[in-house]
Amino acid sequence: MLGSISTSCLKKHAARRSLSALGGRSNPRSTQKRTWTTLTRTSDALTIHALKDTSFPYVWLRDSCQSTACVHPTNRQKLHRSSDVPLDISPIAGAQGVQVTPGGIDIAWADGHRSTFARAFLERHADPAELERWHYDQHLAEEAWTNESVSKLSDLFLPYAAVRDTDQGLVDAITQLAKYGLVFLTGVPNKETANETCELRRVGERFGEIRPTFYGLLWDVVNLSNSKNIAYTNLDLGLHMDLLYFQHPPRYQILHCLRNQVIGGTSIFVDALHAARVLREEYPAYFDILTKTPVSFHYVNDGHHLHREHFTIELIQKSQSESEISHINYSPPFQAPLPLNTPKEFYPALAKFAELLNDPKNTFEYTLREGDAVMFDNRRVLHARTAFRDREGAGEVKDGEPNRWLKGCYLEADALVDRVRVLRKKLQTGSVE
Repeated sequence: MLGSISTSCLKKHAARRSLSALGGRSNPRSTQKRTWTTLTRTSDALTIHALKDTSFPYVWLRDSCQSTACVHPTNRQKLHRSSDVPLDISPIAGAQGVQVTPGGIDIAWADGHRSTFARAFLERHADPAELERWHYDQHLAEEAWTNESVSKLSDLFLPYAAVRDTDQGLVDAITQLAKYGLVFLTGVPNKETANETCELRRVGERFGEIRPTFYGLLWDVVNLSNSKNIAYTNLDLGLHMDLLYFQHPPRYQILHCLRNQVIGGTSIFVDALHAARVLREEYPAYFDILTKTPVSFHYVNDGHHLHREHFTIELIQKSQSESEISHINYSPPFQAPLPLNTPKEFYPALAKFAELLNDPKNTFEYTLREGDAVMFDNRRVLHARTAFRDREGAGEVKDGEPNRWLKGCYLEADALVDRVRVLRKKLQTGSVE
């Protein structure tokens, strides 16, 4: 359980004066060179001029103290709440309050606590790009694609053996999946078909953690008569996302091709992020209404009753004036009737979005071969499948098995991203600590 800062450690302080790190009054902008030792103390912040004049509020510094009294040395959990830090916290007056060392800065607080901040720690928090690099987020930033651009990606198709057996191979695959939402693995063994022994289970566990649903931990996509799901037929299956009738639909999906001896059944993928960005740029009014009009999705069948509303385009607020697209929710086969009060402007907006999604320039087509596995971002990349039929002379079942058989599972993002960050650090430094 997290503790709190004691009142003796964080008592209120007297008024402070503006000082340099050496304790005197200064105007560094006019006379001082921007070196690591050039600091300015004000009543509520410490400015480090070598770090692009970044000001570190005292309340932030005290809250971010990394000492063993503030962060547990083994589990690395923070031992106080940000709200425990007095708003008027400050270092003691004079040269002893803030001291520069070769490796960083030492602060003696007026309550008696001492903090040491490593230079690298201050540098990465002074620059958002540096903090992003420390988290390896630059390798995970999403990049939109079209048919032309995705076809040129060198890591779109990767040999499964390298992904299975090497850290670098797994890093390459996760990076491709995170950035573009689509990656194909070739040469995935397809002899074992049982859920307990199949290779798909190993694939999922190699990448992260398999998410169970009411379909099970793993599930099969085969051609069945009287199917409860359109995916289990040989009919054309239009662009959609899976399980949007969940509050939190699964992030990633894997489909492993065990058998494919039919004509047709081509898989189609579309980057809905690209379509949404085009809509935002060229049809801002349409984009706006798709971010504000809820759409219902449901699955009321086979002993289940699931229902959930989502905006077609979900945004995440990055600042007071900036937002970015976080998820797309588009699944016509599982869309429930719209509310009667749905704005009339919604219909042409959705139609324009559908037009962009179905533009051949934005679609990537590939017919899965036996031993292929495709992984895609279910909150971003739409998938579809063309109709298929038996090859002439072949029955529905060959050697007791369906002639088109995919095995699938779902993954969540957190475990996958955790794994690639740890592996990147291991490859870069030789350590995961």
